[in-house]
Amino acid sequence: MKQKYRFFSLVVCALLYQVSSPAAADTAEIQLKSLADRYQTALLHSGQPFAYFSDLPLTRHDRFLDNTPEGLQTLQKTIDDVLDKLRTLQLTESDQQVFYAKFVEALETSVQQRICRSELWNISHMFGPHSLLDFLINVQPVATVQDRQDALSRWNQAADYYEQEIINLKTGLSLGYSAPKRVVRRLISQLQALTAIELNAHPYMRLAERADNAEFSRQFSELIRNRLLPAMRSYNEFLLSEYLPQAREPLGIHALPDGRDCYIAQYRSYTTLQRTPEEVFELGLKTVNANKARVVELAKQLYSEASFDGAVKKANEDASQKFADGNAMHEFFVTVNSRAEAAMPQYFSQMPTIELQVEAIPEYQQGTGRSAHYVSGNQERAAKFAYDPTTFDQENHGTAEIVTVHEGYPGHHLQIALVQDQAKFHPIERTFSNSAFAEGWARYAEALAEEAGIYQSKSARILRRAWPARGMVADPALHMLGWSNQQVADFLIESGASFTKDVDVMLDRIAALPAQLTAYDSGALEIFALREQMEAALGDDFDIKMFHQLMLKNGNVPIAVLRQQVTQALQSNQTAE
Repeated sequence: MKQKYRFFSLVVCALLYQVSSPAAADTAEIQLKSLADRYQTALLHSGQPFAYFSDLPLTRHDRFLDNTPEGLQTLQKTIDDVLDKLRTLQLTESDQQVFYAKFVEALETSVQQRICRSELWNISHMFGPHSLLDFLINVQPVATVQDRQDALSRWNQAADYYEQEIINLKTGLSLGYSAPKRVVRRLISQLQALTAIELNAHPYMRLAERADNAEFSRQFSELIRNRLLPAMRSYNEFLLSEYLPQAREPLGIHALPDGRDCYIAQYRSYTTLQRTPEEVFELGLKTVNANKARVVELAKQLYSEASFDGAVKKANEDASQKFADGNAMHEFFVTVNSRAEAAMPQYFSQMPTIELQVEAIPEYQQGTGRSAHYVSGNQERAAKFAYDPTTFDQENHGTAEIVTVHEGYPGHHLQIALVQDQAKFHPIERTFSNSAFAEGWARYAEALAEEAGIYQSKSARILRRAWPARGMVADPALHMLGWSNQQVADFLIESGASFTKDVDVMLDRIAALPAQLTAYDSGALEIFALREQMEAALGDDFDIKMFHQLMLKNGNVPIAVLRQQVTQALQSNQTAE
């Protein structure tokens, strides 16, 4: 008979473990941490503000983003040198092996992505420097004299960033690289709204309010008025008058030099998996068709409806499941989040200590296609489930339940905040992440929420199956496989997903983030398969809490590590019998 609790102990203590001499282990650990130190220094020099997303320690807070060609060349040289040295190491301790797998995957992916030359067409309405600045107003230290000097230095460099971006984008145009016109227009609309706000009401001025220091407030106001906002306006004018006319019409990166190799590199960067666009497409289409069949089965039970189209229509049309306004949707999000959090102890042996808040995105981003998303927190500031309140008329109770569990419990917040509470081999480990693990877990969480009884609307059971894996079809189809915008739009609209009511928003998101939409189900399919593998092997001795700990115990890992963890856990169980 299988011994569940003995197996659990073996999983925790013996995964990836091999016997080695203490001296060899110590030497390997020193070398590995030394290389990690070197990479961390280079990474923080290039993108210091991203340290706040990963809780990396900072002694100063004085740098923005280095987008100069010289800065990029220096970072790439460091990556090459560190990667060469990493490949000479022989590691046997489990924590070293897991860290090494994350480290090598991150660096190899970075090298592979160079083919994209993304620094030459770096335009996105989804994530950009203006959004980063909006984040920094809440986390930039301003308590001490040194802090305030650092803040002035960093925000002055933000103006330099926009000036350099114009140079970079001009170089890109000369070499045949550009962003899609539709994405450029979305960014222009955001920047126009942001730069039109009066200085005394500008969101960036909240940083001065936090400092509560008259001299700093004067200096910061002058910097924003005389340096940063003019630089942003000049950048936006360049986009409007010079860049937009030359930007590419096709949404797909097939129109760029080395587009296919770039797409394959992008897919790996988001998933740690190496597949062709055709392979991603076929796996996605197979999954979509299986989901559609299950939707029809459920529709017969829930709505006496016998077609897929009829099922998603019924799931979306109930007026009692609609929101009167953004405030009503906000209250619903809060209620569902509380219900989900209360259900978690049944499925997880540990809960995160970091708080989660539900909050609307900044007003200037509302209505511009900025989708709901998760913003990580720490022990000093709460994490956020951020959403666009202007989309209330596109949502219903079912879609709102799904997005709440996706971003909160048991989705991103539980996963990310729980990992933040864990000890790390090295601080830089917090930056090693892939979307297949993060978004795959959140997609898995949508199914787990149904298992846990969190959904109270029938529509959630239909709609959570109608959308998944469509990104694995639509994304490569748009970027690589020759589908027209309308073909992709029709395929997305068929799902009945609320965000397809303005399907151009989703098309432009796919355009701005090539391969990202494939990550959700590329990862979720792996997690579902691993759970099925363990359930089949363990039968009645399968422990859901143990499985979840196994999935989350090493943080955000490459998919290959998840597979290895399950394989070795089951081998340990067989040995114990």
